[in-house]
Amino acid sequence: MRSPPARAAKARSRRARAAALAAAALSALPSPAAANGVFPSADQIVFDPADPARAVARMTYGLLATRDGGASWRWICEGAVGYDDTGAVAPPIAAAEGGRVLAALSDGLAIGAEGGCSFTRAAELEGKAVIDLSVRQGDPSRVVAIVAGPRHGLWASRDGGARWASAGALLPAGFQARTVDVAPSDPRRIYVSGLAGGGGPVKGELARSADGGETWETSVVPGSTTSREPYIAGVDPRDADVLYVRIASAPGRLFVSRDGGATFEPVFDTQGFVRAFAISPDGAEVTVGTDVDGVFRAPSSTLSFERVSTVAPRCFAWTEAGLYACASEFLDDFTIGRSLDGGATFEPLLRQACIRGPLDCATSTSVGALCPLDWPRIAMMTGHEDCAPDAGSPAASSGASASATGATGAGGATAASGGAASGGGGAASGAGGAGGALEVSAGGAQPASGARPSDGGCGCRTGGGSAGWAGAVAAACLAAAAAARRRA
Repeated sequence: MRSPPARAAKARSRRARAAALAAAALSALPSPAAANGVFPSADQIVFDPADPARAVARMTYGLLATRDGGASWRWICEGAVGYDDTGAVAPPIAAAEGGRVLAALSDGLAIGAEGGCSFTRAAELEGKAVIDLSVRQGDPSRVVAIVAGPRHGLWASRDGGARWASAGALLPAGFQARTVDVAPSDPRRIYVSGLAGGGGPVKGELARSADGGETWETSVVPGSTTSREPYIAGVDPRDADVLYVRIASAPGRLFVSRDGGATFEPVFDTQGFVRAFAISPDGAEVTVGTDVDGVFRAPSSTLSFERVSTVAPRCFAWTEAGLYACASEFLDDFTIGRSLDGGATFEPLLRQACIRGPLDCATSTSVGALCPLDWPRIAMMTGHEDCAPDAGSPAASSGASASATGATGAGGATAASGGAASGGGGAASGAGGAGGALEVSAGGAQPASGARPSDGGCGCRTGGGSAGWAGAVAAACLAAAAAARRRA
């Protein structure tokens, strides 16, 4: 389950060197390039339940949308969705019926419509802090959300997030929710993680309901506190009694419960953060990603983990089309990648310099009115350049697929994994579960034909001579990080 000490130490050393490079790069960039004070990256990806070629990724500077399986990506600014990145806000997102993109905000719920060009608010939740939300796997018309108040409560939608109503009883007094998830095999089984004091020390708890939120029971998540909060990682698609909970801190830990959250067993430990988690669509395998030790995979029957890659994922999504991961371009040479061989290798679907610009929308929409004005800042930050293949290039003439990338891990395996609900959960990082609207769903995008995305989408250099400071520094740091890896 754990890496041998020497191997883990080498991995940490490489990560530390790369982190130092990233810090140096950020200090060299003009202030707008740092956006909200963190390095530009992705930390959640969701897919349209009806069309896996359509996906949305949550970035540290808004959202990115693809409608062609990742071959090209367009930007949606925070202002169009209804939040501001200056406070490092990362709203959980989800994809529901009718192609709606839902974003949980501190003052309501944003609903993306018109192909993602226009975001409106759910009238029933206006002014309320929406903490997290979850779309039921297999029935994207059913969505639940946790809403803050004197006592946190569950809200539900039966039409893909268009209309909402309070559902069931309020959560126990003093319970401060963080993440919510619905069991794919039983829509009445709902799990909520959070913190509770009860007059004593604050501890992490799991609230569980077997009747759609009408009644709640709670249990303590071992070792969780205000500094080690519990986040739901995922629920087994076949068995509503089996769920996974991760501790959001370093050192990190993953628990499994096989009795509906009554008791927990630790199954994975790392010196870093457990940032990503995935369950395969058939429930047979699970994958864990950390920022120190890399990617681990295990049969769900044994949970005996082995490392398959040194990629440092920030999120996972696992669908029938493959395993998807968010990663750092400084470390792993892609921002979003897909594995078609169970996590052994990744092909890049997104490098940030290749973003095509704002989503093409009419000026009468929120995206069309606001995002083009802010695009120059994002273009400088990402080192924007034209990544379309030349007319005579192999990619243009033969449709060659993007080359697989990834750091070599134990046994020579490369790249990493996927995740059922894994950006991190909660208002800080990702939901447990995510017509008209910007189409999406939980997993990785794939062209309708099943073909792999071509280099026309992401087969470009990171940065470039004319792309500005961000691209130049990023390119230098990537080269230095790659050299450090080769030496190691």
